[in-house]
Amino acid sequence: MKKILIAAMILLCLTCAGCFQAKVDMIITDDGAVFEHCKFTGNAFVIRQIEDWKAQNEQYYPDLRAKPVVEGDMRGYEFDLSYPDIESYAKSDGDLHKAHAGRNKGISRRKGWFFDTYDFDFYFTTPPAKLPPEAEYFTQAAFKGVAYDVTIQLPYSADSHNADRSDVANKYLSWDLAPVLIHGGERFMNVRFKLWHEEKILLTAAIELLLLAATIFFFAKARNEELETVGKDLRFKRNVFAGLFAALAIVSAYMIFAPVTFTAADIIR
Repeated sequence: MKKILIAAMILLCLTCAGCFQAKVDMIITDDGAVFEHCKFTGNAFVIRQIEDWKAQNEQYYPDLRAKPVVEGDMRGYEFDLSYPDIESYAKSDGDLHKAHAGRNKGISRRKGWFFDTYDFDFYFTTPPAKLPPEAEYFTQAAFKGVAYDVTIQLPYSADSHNADRSDVANKYLSWDLAPVLIHGGERFMNVRFKLWHEEKILLTAAIELLLLAATIFFFAKARNEELETVGKDLRFKRNVFAGLFAALAIVSAYMIFAPVTFTAADIIR
């Protein structure tokens, strides 16, 4: 009986070889919009599961229009989703970004003047496979064609991440979930990044330039003024604008470089 079981397992593994290809690509723009492209294909052995997955997603997203895909003996579906901001994405139905008590926090946001900081704490899990040790070699060989990749493309460099692969600028991050899909277990996907408010940065820079210009103006006027009373008034104005310039510069530097700490109140629910 044991030999029959192992033979059946070998046949099953060979049937499943290269049977499943999944890719989830997420693009986040500099204004916070989220675009997601999903593609799932498989051979005849898993097409039923892909059809069930399609039907489930159509329940989540009534406007979803899945496009059939055929690649050799693999077929499946691909579709696109878009969200106006990360908050809408965090509140949408989905598995990866959903919070699980005691496991992950989902998506958090800490608002700021110059930027908003986001923390993605994603979670993926499948039940561990219970196979006899004799079948381990064949499962390793058979599932080499199985792929499940999740990628996130950011508009700015990530502050931190645990991606399996990334580009030099830390803007393109990729996680390989195939090992968890094949062997079971769990995987955490973490990335922290900022979305900068360019209009507020420009406004702050413009105010700083005005304060600096006023400081220089009153400094020059005070040097050329012959009357002591008038010169004293000009020097006072110069010192006021210089102080405001320095204070705004210090506050701005603190707001930019101070470490960001997330709390439970920052979790988007």
